[in-house]
Amino acid sequence: MTKNLAITVDIGTTNAKVTLFDYTTGEIRERASFPTIKIEDKEGELFDHQAIWGQLEAILKSFVIQNKEKIDSITIASVGEAGVLLDQEGVVVTPMIAWYDQRAREYIECLSKQQKETIYRITGLPAHSNYSLGKIKWLMDRIKNKEKGPYLWLNIPDLFAYYLTKRKVTEYSLASRTMCYDIEKKDWSNELLSYFDLDGMIQFPEVISASTIIGYTTDSGLPILSDEKIAIRIAGHDHMVGAFGIKLQENELLNSTGTTEGLLQLMKSPANNQENFGKSLSNGVFIDAQMYTIFSSMPTGGSAFAWYQQLFNKSKEQLTSECGQLLDEYLKDKIDPLETGFFIPHLNGSGAPFKNGRSKGMLYGLDLTTQAKDILFALVVGLVLELKLVTECFEHNIADRIVVIGPAINNPLWLQLKADAMNKELKVINIDEAVSFGALRIAYPTFTAKLPSETYQPNPKRATELSQVFEKYQTLYQSKKQITKGKLTS
Repeated sequence: MTKNLAITVDIGTTNAKVTLFDYTTGEIRERASFPTIKIEDKEGELFDHQAIWGQLEAILKSFVIQNKEKIDSITIASVGEAGVLLDQEGVVVTPMIAWYDQRAREYIECLSKQQKETIYRITGLPAHSNYSLGKIKWLMDRIKNKEKGPYLWLNIPDLFAYYLTKRKVTEYSLASRTMCYDIEKKDWSNELLSYFDLDGMIQFPEVISASTIIGYTTDSGLPILSDEKIAIRIAGHDHMVGAFGIKLQENELLNSTGTTEGLLQLMKSPANNQENFGKSLSNGVFIDAQMYTIFSSMPTGGSAFAWYQQLFNKSKEQLTSECGQLLDEYLKDKIDPLETGFFIPHLNGSGAPFKNGRSKGMLYGLDLTTQAKDILFALVVGLVLELKLVTECFEHNIADRIVVIGPAINNPLWLQLKADAMNKELKVINIDEAVSFGALRIAYPTFTAKLPSETYQPNPKRATELSQVFEKYQTLYQSKKQITKGKLTS
């Protein structure tokens, strides 16, 4: 029987998506999703990896039962930084700290300036509690039976691939988000382990290409799944997988949207220099390991809309309607950005050029006439101005256009304001799951599918107006930066 089906898995911050493709045509046969289940503890938030795996395993079994001997592969992508530690017997011994959780901040703050510079030179990452190494230190400080070590770190896709194959490996783009991977030597750094007093206590898995089959479900020992020989691959970090899926070019800047936002550009060599260190830009190894990425995330993206909905008790339908009304008014010149407020969207800390988990949001422009829809417009303006601020940090800001993927493609107000604020053409890829397509293309390099797209052109008048608003934004940003640092200047 011909195996013409393939499964892709995308574990995101908010939701996990499992898609069954006919990889010979690109047709989606079935799709299932579930919330990325979380647990709150006294320190912050954890991903409930056991519950997530339970949901994922059930979906995989369902797909297999319905399509016996037709499924060729399962390819897994996810958010980065989060993972678990396994003991020498292969048993998971720690919880999974959410990538955005700040409980490891104290370890980062104890690093010297020289240590932070060395971390950047080796890994291309600005030292931050989001990355894995601080989380590993926090977890190790709470492991009682340290004699069962050294302990092995596995990222989210690595863990689920281990369950499916019994093999412990990882992939380049995920390795380069741990803050312990030498991106030029393409090897793990023992020197950085010593900064956290973890010498000899931690191991990392072998790093392999995303296209490599790491094993088969026949070795899993799992009911139903072990009856089928299905190839398993680790696709990589979701933003990078999305970029691969749309065939991002070097002259394009990817704006990957979701709960957070990411900006990514492809490079032929790392840009882990002193200037980019000062701007907190992240370097990494791309899915195609011959290429590198320069990347910055904005910790608040689509989550700002969820915050607005909760604050004003708005349904998804109400939010969509309000955005549509605001777009209509904006296009008809009934809204003047110079007279409306704007929002500094640091609801979950800030990214480049001031990467700080303590940074808070700020809303400017309130008066007695302000309504909920005015705050919504200010929120969208703030998101696009933050995007502009981050984009200007890029050393090679020569992109001809910006390519947008993710949930923002369904929000024309957000897209038009992006085009106007950036004063660049926006190419919008109109597929719901760019990461899923990327994972499919990783598994099947010859796979081709037409990616429907549309363009948004900047309005010169609006671009000028938003440029003036951006000057105000920068002023408030700098003042707020001083407050976050605990310094007030006149």
